Amino acid sequence: MSITALVDDLGVSHVTVRRDLDSLVTEQMLEKVRGGAVLRADRPLPASVTVPPFTGTIGVVMPTSYYYRYVVEGIDDVLASGGEMKLVISEYDLDEEYRLVDELVASGIDGLLWVPTVSERVAPPGFLDMLERLSVPVVFVERETPGGGLGSVTSVRSAHERGIFAALQHLAGLGHRRLLMVSRGSSQSSEFVRRGWRDALDRLDLDPESVILGPDELGSGPRWERGGSDVVMDAVERTGATALFCHGDENSLFGLLQNARSRGIAVPEQLSIVAYDDDVSAHADPPISAVAPDRRRVGALATRTLIDLIREPSAEPPLHLHVEPRLVLRASTAAPA
Repeated sequence: MSITALVDDLGVSHVTVRRDLDSLVTEQMLEKVRGGAVLRADRPLPASVTVPPFTGTIGVVMPTSYYYRYVVEGIDDVLASGGEMKLVISEYDLDEEYRLVDELVASGIDGLLWVPTVSERVAPPGFLDMLERLSVPVVFVERETPGGGLGSVTSVRSAHERGIFAALQHLAGLGHRRLLMVSRGSSQSSEFVRRGWRDALDRLDLDPESVILGPDELGSGPRWERGGSDVVMDAVERTGATALFCHGDENSLFGLLQNARSRGIAVPEQLSIVAYDDDVSAHADPPISAVAPDRRRVGALATRTLIDLIREPSAEPPLHLHVEPRLVLRASTAAPA
């Protein structure tokens, strides 16, 4: 290694590098040569530390939703070299999740990945107490400890707020000012998306009359109620919105496109559309621009984080890791007419 190269790589002074190299020469780790130092032939590199594969069992409690199948794939990726996953599915029922968690812990799992059905704003009665009595490490997936303030559980989730900001920044850059958002969900992810929407409207100085259509207008079931696309397109025409951001059931985009076409509203010439999630958006006509959360990476990162906690329990404050989505631009956005 040369002194000049170390100075450039480390961004420190020649004096610092020379002093540290001299110390390693004194300790007989290095042999000094002109302009630098080399490893002594009689002092081979220390053996690399090999971390044994994880062989324990991870419990996973997740809701019944297409969204989480990719999260499960990420968990599988990490456990492919060893370890077992016990997956149980809830129906967005917190009391049922309590029962499932207790059963998993009683079965001998080493740690828990959990997507609890809780709002981000307020913790349900007894929820925080339940967390305190759990005897295994826990990592929340696509959730954070509700109620604000300092929590006790590490979490890994998509940076939904950044994803929607990127989408609105793109639309604002094209010249759109008044937008319409569809967001029917009641999950934390939906709360984070709507928070990002409000923040982006303010930061990007977009029209404050840009509105959100939610469960009151479109229902809260797993699929849009009949006539939902009419409700959305009526609102587009009533408000004069030139761009639509759709969060939730991605399949509803096809109905929206058909409805717009039947009204003589051309996409993207008269209405730009951006979706949240990117499972089928590329197959629409025209292909829909989309915010694409990296759900597989969220699952893998949550699993690695949990395994670290299982191997080395820590009293340090919990970590909250956010994975940025991608913004995939296609043919559904253009400057407003």
